[in-house]
Amino acid sequence: MRCRASLILLFLSVTPLAAQDLAAVREFKQLWKYDEAIASLTQMMAEQGPQVILLEELADCHYQSGNAAEALEQYSLLSSMQPDKLLYKLRLMNLLYRGKQYEASVGLGREILQRDSITQVISLVGDAFNQLERRDSAEWYYRRALERRPHNESVLNKLCGILLGREQYDEVLSLTGAFLADEPDNLTILPVSGIAHFAREQYEDADADFSRMQKLGDDGYAVHYYLGQCAQKFGRTWAAEQEFEKAWQRDSTDVGLAITIARLKSDLLHSDWSQWYEKALERLSPDQRTIANIAATHQNYALSAYKYGQWDLCISEYNKLLGMNPQHYAAYYMIAQCYEYKKDYRNALSWYKKAQGAFASGTRGREIADSGVARMTEELFMAEGK
Repeated sequence: MRCRASLILLFLSVTPLAAQDLAAVREFKQLWKYDEAIASLTQMMAEQGPQVILLEELADCHYQSGNAAEALEQYSLLSSMQPDKLLYKLRLMNLLYRGKQYEASVGLGREILQRDSITQVISLVGDAFNQLERRDSAEWYYRRALERRPHNESVLNKLCGILLGREQYDEVLSLTGAFLADEPDNLTILPVSGIAHFAREQYEDADADFSRMQKLGDDGYAVHYYLGQCAQKFGRTWAAEQEFEKAWQRDSTDVGLAITIARLKSDLLHSDWSQWYEKALERLSPDQRTIANIAATHQNYALSAYKYGQWDLCISEYNKLLGMNPQHYAAYYMIAQCYEYKKDYRNALSWYKKAQGAFASGTRGREIADSGVARMTEELFMAEGK
């Protein structure tokens, strides 16, 4: 009653002209003409002073138009003037979250929840904890939100994301299974179920989930990527290649996918296999985070070149690999073998000797190197004898 009486007094304090102007302001807002509404409100406040009802309209204009900084300032002022008004705190919490002030958002959310257990606030506190990488706290709030609204796909998706990160696949399948029993065509939860099935090596179930998504019209990267992965597990290499190429058409930044396609094409003896290694290398930048990826790409490229008997390409790729990882000693005898196949025995001998120096006695690498040195020495002797 006291709050209602205060609002009545505030409304009565506005002149009849201001009431007409307020109607015009609200019409501007309905038409998304926020700049015009803000201009009118600014003029009204200059004439009548910063009354709460005008400040509230101004704050809402900034909020609806996406001007977070101004909205935050206005709602902070309003909240200090009327600290018991829940709407202001809800807007402030949302603005703090959008401004990535997650700790402050959590604090205000907890304050709100002491007064009213609003499901959306519980979920948003969970989101803030998730952004802070405090997964245990995020999980607690997501579970509380699901207790109040069990069929909330957004919250369930976020909770399952945390559980997948902990490899709690059985619980994910339990949660998603219960949800999908009621809503089997949900395109938010189906991929979560599919990923968990795949992680549990339940490939037929994973394939069923992603195939269902495709039938429902989802033609995205994840669908084709996991259909390709499942096809690979089933030994359907041609089908896997087709699905991976469709995935690449939807995201051509995935270096790992390019390497996977390159390997498949190499195994299938497709002539364009080398182009896919080039695609992978083009998309890698040589910073500290990707050096290992670049080296692995050169290694796979070299192995495929070796399989195809492209000795010069193989040598080139192994030299690039050694430039990034000088301790990849297997490259020594692989380069030596390439020179041997080229009948360049002197270079082959040099690389076999490098391998001899790199591998300890009794190791497989040393055996290959010793055998190679013996063969090349004999070949050179025979050549010189002629």
